[in-house]
Amino acid sequence: MTTNTHLPALLLPVLAPLYRAAAPLTELWLRVISGVALMVHGWPKIQNPTGAAGMVEGLGFAPGWLWSILLAVTEFGGGLLLVLGLFTRLAAGGTTVVLLVTVYFHWIARDEGYSGAELSLIWSAVTLTFLAKGGGRYSLDRLLGKEL
Repeated sequence: MTTNTHLPALLLPVLAPLYRAAAPLTELWLRVISGVALMVHGWPKIQNPTGAAGMVEGLGFAPGWLWSILLAVTEFGGGLLLVLGLFTRLAAGGTTVVLLVTVYFHWIARDEGYSGAELSLIWSAVTLTFLAKGGGRYSLDRLLGKEL
């Protein structure tokens, strides 16, 4: 199977160098912003790692204390790893799973439909992108020369 990797011709070819220079910076920005957002949501959970035990048990995850700790570590720790671009694919995989559970939580469990799950859907698309692509040019993974 072959894939066409050629991009369409630019209407203003003079902009090509700008786009080439900006692309890795936009990846960096998206990775850092998504990581910070996850850390902000995970910070209260890290401060009280078993505090979400009742909520996660209500979603069917037992024992709640264990899943609550895993949620806290995945949100905060995964966010930190995304910010750093370290073990990016592992962090993005874990956070994508958490975000897809929040889609279920808002859409199904709380019966909020698409409007309740919209942000989780968008953020899961972001983390899924980093699962597929890795940390990018400006990541510790790239600096180390290794990634999952």
